[in-house]
Amino acid sequence: MGKVFVDDKMRIQTLCEQGLGYCAITAKYPEKNWKLDTVKLICKCIDEMGSALTRKPGGGRRRSVRMPEMFEQVGELICFRLISIQAL
Repeated sequence: MGKVFVDDKMRIQTLCEQGLGYCAITAKYPEKNWKLDTVKLICKCIDEMGSALTRKPGGGRRRSVRMPEMFEQVGELICFRLISIQAL
């Protein structure tokens, strides 16, 4: 299955709010090839957050991971590992 686009999420949300079940939603649009688990996750998001388009706060990568100091630290660790592997 490909990516579920914003329009698809809005369509799933509308159908879910109309009272359709997961299987009925997937059966309504067979050409979309939505997986049942994907529809369940989107409906669960609607129940928890109120919308299929909002995300939980705090999701994603922390800003501190993307700092230049971290790039240097990772580079040093990689070089250290390569040197210790070559010593074996």
